[in-house]
Amino acid sequence: MLAAIPDHVPAHLVRPEGWYGLSDLAGDPNASFAPVYDGPPVMYIPANARNPYGTWVLTRHHDIRTAFSDSEHFTSHHIAGFNILANVETLLIPVELDPPDHARYRAFLTPFFGGKAVKALHGAMRAGVMDVINEIAPLGEADLVPQSFRMMATVWCALMGAPIERADLYIRFLSQMIHQFDPAVRLSCARDMLAAMKDLYHENKGKTGPGLIRAFINSEIGGAPPTEADCAGLILFMFLAGMDTMAATTAWTLRYLALNPERRQELIASPALIPDFLEEMLRRFSIVSSNRFVKQDVEIGGVMLRRGDNVLLSTPLACMDPGNFAKPQEVVLNRPQRHLAFGAGAHYCIGASIARAQLPIMLEEWLKRIPAFSIKPGVQLTAHVGDVTGLDALPLVWS
Repeated sequence: MLAAIPDHVPAHLVRPEGWYGLSDLAGDPNASFAPVYDGPPVMYIPANARNPYGTWVLTRHHDIRTAFSDSEHFTSHHIAGFNILANVETLLIPVELDPPDHARYRAFLTPFFGGKAVKALHGAMRAGVMDVINEIAPLGEADLVPQSFRMMATVWCALMGAPIERADLYIRFLSQMIHQFDPAVRLSCARDMLAAMKDLYHENKGKTGPGLIRAFINSEIGGAPPTEADCAGLILFMFLAGMDTMAATTAWTLRYLALNPERRQELIASPALIPDFLEEMLRRFSIVSSNRFVKQDVEIGGVMLRRGDNVLLSTPLACMDPGNFAKPQEVVLNRPQRHLAFGAGAHYCIGASIARAQLPIMLEEWLKRIPAFSIKPGVQLTAHVGDVTGLDALPLVWS
């Protein structure tokens, strides 16, 4: 049952449009946010099938950064809604934990994302990208949305210690859980995901060998081994948060370069610019929207948020705020301001180091093999907004 709009929400701040499942027929949702900044810094979206609570939406960079970092007034417990969808108490670890519990799991995870560990994954990063490029290059065309997922699957399975043979299954999970909003499909997918994560738990329990999953299952956190529910929560989150975000960013990057051949030539001529260019891609096409529940009443943007309220924290909105970024719709290398694409505070994305290593490798290999490409003639790109802002399809053609 969907929640009614609370009495303390001023009527003039209610916006009828949704967020989860919102379609952008121009194919660039982040650009379409521009009118938002002419309005109030906080607005309210009523409940819908994906968001049964109704949610406040913070629209300014400063307020979003503040809320990301404020664990006194905001809690992350059950922000993914997986408990309601699948009727389980499993928390996604560590994203649904607050300090200090969050810190114990973060300490376990950190070595897997450090410089030495990431460097050891470079071979898998390059192999995964080259396998896909070598397969599709002779075809002269492909939809790069599903191919982007395939490019990212190899390194993520290597990091997790998950069977690469099941990559297509994991990609299906991402598509059905994050990139569409049919409740029946999402419920069925949630059950399949829980079953697959439990399979991984039993396959790896008591075993030695590489991979984050096996290490976590056979570890101790705070002096006690993680439970099966703990392990399912961590595995679920790691797949949802990792492979999907890198794949979506890959698609947005290739879309931009298909539409901007002069920038493409610049990168081919000066590959050293690629890391800075990708940092601006992460800002301009920031994709992740998280949320929090209010733990204690707090005022933001002149509005009092009450305990129990849900609050949307959109990195796309933060990263396009003209009050923080001059000419936000333009791609400008070496911007002095730090973006919020990876969030902030205790929940700053632990996989940022993986993304910053994998994305340059992807682009280097792509431009070597397919230096000239464009959007397939006659195609109008469309996109969707939700937990992850993604393109519905990206049909590219090349010689």
